[in-house]
Amino acid sequence: MRTAMYTTKMGIAVLIALFAFIAFTPYAPGNENFKYDAKNKRDPFRPLADRDGNLLPELRPVTANVELNLEGIVWSKNGDSYAIIGGAVVRAGDLLGDYKVKTIEKTRVILDRGGEESVINLRSEEE
Repeated sequence: MRTAMYTTKMGIAVLIALFAFIAFTPYAPGNENFKYDAKNKRDPFRPLADRDGNLLPELRPVTANVELNLEGIVWSKNGDSYAIIGGAVVRAGDLLGDYKVKTIEKTRVILDRGGEESVINLRSEEE
């Protein structure tokens, strides 16, 4: 009889604890479809390097208004070249809006968007 009474009290205590947990757990209706708006900035929760220490390409959200102004190129014949396009530092394979950086050459950058290539030439200071 004592065991039955103890079991009943324990069951009631568990039910009260469960009810309290459910009743006081914050729930905000309408947040099921929340989407973070990065405003064309890097996702702070995405790693910058893989487990081997290699830099990962910088992914930015797709936007229709990407400024394709080639500001500079750091070119290397071993293929580790960088370009500054619209204030973003990119390298071959990176995404810039809905463009993918295909190739970085000494004086130009070739971008691909849906199979269509776009070439941006580096302007000289005289222009």
